[in-house]
Amino acid sequence: MKTEIFKKDSLDCKFALVDLDDDNLVCVKISAPSTRTNITNIDFEFRDDATGAKKVLSFDGCANLRYIMDFDVLANNWVAQTELTKCNADTKKMKAFVRAQVPHWHVQYMPPSPRDLPIRKKLSSIRKYRLFKITFYGGTVEILARQFTVRASKRK
Repeated sequence: MKTEIFKKDSLDCKFALVDLDDDNLVCVKISAPSTRTNITNIDFEFRDDATGAKKVLSFDGCANLRYIMDFDVLANNWVAQTELTKCNADTKKMKAFVRAQVPHWHVQYMPPSPRDLPIRKKLSSIRKYRLFKITFYGGTVEILARQFTVRASKRK
């Protein structure tokens, strides 16, 4: 499994142990917040390339998501779709990741409201997050989240 670890802490090291190399993407489920409290969760279901077993990689406390995928390319690589996983704890990179998404929100905050009004709290507590990255042969997913879990899928 090709994995890069940028900072050695327990969460980063645990993510490095997640074996997704050559696994196939089965399903993505996003549970968006339904109140002002951000409790967004994202589940990625994979089929293990060696055993055929399904597993779910869940990200809890998600703050931001960047998902770029070409499904024709992904389909062309249907045998082994997942290439690389990374976990990054660099606060400068995480802040830049969040700020880079501002133009895509399609929202303007008029003075005297500051431009970073909706993300100020997140940026001040950025150390509680990690920037997770899954690279596919056909796309990339980046998730700013507080934690992750891996479990066997219950779906048949």
